[in-house]
Amino acid sequence: MNETTRLHIEWRHLDLGQSFCGHCSDTGVNLWEVITTLGQEHLLDGVELELENIILPPEQFEESNVVLINGVPVEEIVGTEVPFPGCTDCRDLDEEPCHVHRAPPGRENIFKAIPVALLRAAILKSLEQARPGFDT
Repeated sequence: MNETTRLHIEWRHLDLGQSFCGHCSDTGVNLWEVITTLGQEHLLDGVELELENIILPPEQFEESNVVLINGVPVEEIVGTEVPFPGCTDCRDLDEEPCHVHRAPPGRENIFKAIPVALLRAAILKSLEQARPGFDT
C-alpha cells in the first residue's frame, strides 16, 4: 500500500518589481524547474506537494530568498551554504549600495539564486527521510 508523502515547500522573498543588481535571485524559476523535472521523472508520484510563495515587505529583506522544506532551510537539509560570488559594488536606482551590500554579515548571499542542484538535492533528501526505502 502506497502512502502519500507530504512536502511543504515555502519560498520567502522580496518582490521589488525589477532587479537592481546582477546578484538578485531567480530562485523561483529554479524551484519550478526542479519540481517540474522531478514530476516528469515520476519522483513526486504519491507526494502531496504544497507550495507557498511568501512575499516579504522590503524592510524584511534580511529574511529574503529562503526556501524551506517542511520548515527546514534547504541549506540545512543538504549541509551546505548557497554559493555567492563576489559582487562588483553595484548600485540601486537611488545610487545607494545595492541590497546585497546592505545585508547583515553572513546574509550577503540572500539575493543570489539558490541553484537547481541544491534545491533538487534538498527535495530528494527530504523525500528519502519521509519515505524509508525511497529510491531516486
